[in-house]
Amino acid sequence: MKYLISILISLSLLSCGLLSESNSPIEYNSQSFNNFKLSAAPDYELLKSWAVHPENKLELLSDFEDENSKLPVDVFFIYPTMLTDKQDVSWNADIYDTKTRDYVLESSVKYQSSAWYSVGNLYVPFYRQAHLRVFRESFWKNGGEQAYEMAYQDIRQAFITYLKKYNNSKPIIIAGHSQGAGHAKRLLKEFFDGKPLQKKLIAAYLIGTKITDEDFNYISHMTSEKQTGGFVTWNTYRLMSSSKEKRAKYTVSKDWIKGAISSNPITWDEKKTTNYSDHKGFLYLNKKVFPKSVKIENIDDKVMVKLPKMGIVKRFLLSTVKDYHKADINLFWEDIRFNSIVRSKEYLSNNN
Repeated sequence: MKYLISILISLSLLSCGLLSESNSPIEYNSQSFNNFKLSAAPDYELLKSWAVHPENKLELLSDFEDENSKLPVDVFFIYPTMLTDKQDVSWNADIYDTKTRDYVLESSVKYQSSAWYSVGNLYVPFYRQAHLRVFRESFWKNGGEQAYEMAYQDIRQAFITYLKKYNNSKPIIIAGHSQGAGHAKRLLKEFFDGKPLQKKLIAAYLIGTKITDEDFNYISHMTSEKQTGGFVTWNTYRLMSSSKEKRAKYTVSKDWIKGAISSNPITWDEKKTTNYSDHKGFLYLNKKVFPKSVKIENIDDKVMVKLPKMGIVKRFLLSTVKDYHKADINLFWEDIRFNSIVRSKEYLSNNN
């Protein structure tokens, strides 16, 4: 009975979106971009335009607070695509909509940006992100590109306001996932790559997107755990039997990711495999961290992992999930947190 209750509770948690998935083909409703009424632009001078800001403490992040490890550094995090409803015809999110704001806070902020909450001062701007459908070619050419550009312009303005009003010359970590990582890549190109601000870059965590050798001129892929001034990047896929692989549908297709750079998010070096003992911790939906539960089997242009070892109930639930894109950060949550602290300390010791 105890296990049955646990299963029912855990199944209800799957609806939060971080582990839920559907293998059914998705057909999106849409409207002309020219007819779409865009919501008002965020004013990043106001705290309400920030999902996370050092001057506005969030109760949902209180469990991740660790003042003893917090360093005099800033983290600028950009969340992934939250606007995914196939019935939603809007091109960009309305950040003043209560449901939109709550979803961002209860999903990406709680389970992703929290990895950096105890590292330094965390900044997460609300932004009018593009709907998931823009990443389909048919929509990209008919409004998607404009919607994506609008999303980046919000991020750009948030970053400019952050630099002007809040940074005070502190070193910076840039982080993002999926659509957020795409915007983070562009932010690095515009403000850091070969620019004076590059000297302030501790590291960039560009997770769940495609990064190649052609993307930056001066910002390098970091291949050691203490290296600073560069980027790390990866896309996670579950190692499965060929029969399960054939039935799997991926948010980031394996064909699209070919040729991508991929980091090792456990050892942070050029090792292609890891042991369970190397893994520092997977953040699960109950906000508990499970160490020694993830093993990397292979890395080429992606990270292939075995089904995590987390007890009978959790392992059963995770066995139903084939697309690990949404868990790119959760799987290595404590590894990311710890590594961000290591790189920050290294940067600070070399730049005093």
